[in-house]
Amino acid sequence: MRDTFTAPLQTVASTNDYERKILPLRQQAAIQNAWIHHRLETLMPEVMRHHNLDAWLIIGREYNEDPMMRSLLPATMLSARRLTMLALFLRPDGSLGKLTISRYGIEPFYTAAWQVEQEDQWEALARLIRERDPQRIGINYGDDFAFGDGLSHALYTQLVEALGPELSQRLCSAELAAVSWLERRSELEIAAYTGIVQIAHALVAEAFSHRVIHPGVTTPLDVIWWFRQRTHELGLTCWFQPSVSIQRRGQSELPQTATILPGDLLHCDFGLHYLGLATDTQQHAYVLNLGQTEAP
Repeated sequence: MRDTFTAPLQTVASTNDYERKILPLRQQAAIQNAWIHHRLETLMPEVMRHHNLDAWLIIGREYNEDPMMRSLLPATMLSARRLTMLALFLRPDGSLGKLTISRYGIEPFYTAAWQVEQEDQWEALARLIRERDPQRIGINYGDDFAFGDGLSHALYTQLVEALGPELSQRLCSAELAAVSWLERRSELEIAAYTGIVQIAHALVAEAFSHRVIHPGVTTPLDVIWWFRQRTHELGLTCWFQPSVSIQRRGQSELPQTATILPGDLLHCDFGLHYLGLATDTQQHAYVLNLGQTEAP
């Protein structure tokens, strides 16, 4: 979602007004976990049915996770652990079976299904697939979307070896299913998103105000790092490096170290990350000349 606004540089309330809206980490984790549980129970079966998947394997190594992995893990599990395998199976009644074949349990989101003392990890995955006999097994590879191309070549090779020729023939691309999963949002997430965007708008409003910008002194680079610092102070993160630029009449592109002057038109592109959701906001602001009360 990308928002665009234009307004004159002005005096505004501080983003301190929004600090109480940002929850402590423990409460954030509880909300995110409730959302993940709800998404798995309601959205995931719909996505798998729509893309004709009987099973979906999401497999990733620690430090080299599938891009989709984090969207499936609880907030207290920040990444894959060692080799993390998640196996999703559509049951005949339409509900979703959620298994993990991993050394570390992920209860109550996924049921541990690896009999560690009796089989190795890949043998456990192959056993589960043989027991459930899915005809179409989705794995994350594809040519077009990075979010659906997260299975490494080495892991794919090991998967094919573990499944054997017959079951390997049932593997299919889940690239579009991965995109569908990531782009779908529940009603609870959509309801919360408005408030998250309000926080982003408040940061942009303060950045493009006399609280931050002193014409003749401040540079776009100063404002960029104000965005980063203030977002950090609020306990949030930027999901990309903010950008701020000057558009000045009669001049070509100016460097980020140029000084902001009256009469300049400023542009920013800023996005924050909160509760697993990201904002993306662009806005212009006009720096009033002496004697002006509004943008021309």
